[in-house]
Parts: sequence; C-alpha cells; structure tokens
Amino acid sequence: MKTDVDAFRKAMRQLAGGVTVITTSNGTERAGLTATAVCSLSVNPPRVLVCVNLSGATYRLLSQSRRMAVNVLGTQHEDVAKRFGGMLGGADEDPFTFDAWSATDGRAPVFDDAAAWFECSVEEMVLTRTHAIVIGDVAQVGGAGNRSPLIYVDGAFCQAVQAGKQSAAAA
Repeated sequence: MKTDVDAFRKAMRQLAGGVTVITTSNGTERAGLTATAVCSLSVNPPRVLVCVNLSGATYRLLSQSRRMAVNVLGTQHEDVAKRFGGMLGGADEDPFTFDAWSATDGRAPVFDDAAAWFECSVEEMVLTRTHAIVIGDVAQVGGAGNRSPLIYVDGAFCQAVQAGKQSAAAA
C-alpha cells in the first residue's frame, strides 16, 4: 500500500519540533541549515542524531569535515531559522554574516546567542534515499540557556508554553 504524500505531510505537520541550525565547516567554507529532525540519542556517551538532506552544501561539507554543531534556537531567533531555511535573504547571501558565530580550531560554527549548542564529531552517517542520518559524538556543550525554545508546528514558528513557568504565573 502506498501512502498519500499530502496526507503524510498534513499529519507530520502536527508533530512539533524544536528548531535548530546545523552548521559545519571545512577550511574557510561553512554551511548550515535549519532542522527540526534532531534528537538526543544517548547520554552515556553523549550523542545526538540529526537528519540532513543529501542534496545540500551542508551535507557535502559535513561528509568532508566530519564535524558539526547543533545550535538550539530560542523564540527571539526566528529570523536566524528563516535565514538558514532559505526563507529570508537572497540565494547568494551568507546567513553567517547577520549574527555572532564563533568557530575555533577548525570546528563547526556555534551561534553565540543560542539557547544551547552541541559541538560534535561525526560517529556515523547512514545514507537513505534523500537524507543522511548523522550520529554525532558530543565533544562540548554550551549556550546562553534560559531561553524559551523556538518550536515549529503546522507550518509556523511558535513559542512553547513551559509548564513550570505557567504554574508559577498562576500561583
């Protein structure tokens, strides 16, 4: 039985995801993309899993450098998500020029104002028809913390309502 693509897309839009920017670099070249297909794989050892489209520059550089950063965005970073998702700016515009990014010793760029970031080395890449499932060993963690996470659901960016903050406000 073949799944109807439109029905699948409509159903998947109900699955909320945290918004991240996956970055990588190789020499002076750097690339990044907005992603919601990101999750924790394990705590011991610390690992993350991300899915990256095979047709983009990010996959090409990531497969060469074997390094990436997962930058978790807060609600104030919707413009960053849109830039790296190709929704803002021109095709030739470098999205790294608009905000503060740091990269040292050939590492992947990290967003200085990210709620959290994870610097990773690539442990494994599993290729599927259109995407690579990338398993990253986390080498370093950082970030600004205490940010309301940016969420993507039903085709729109939104803010998560945090249970602890909501109950504290009601008291």
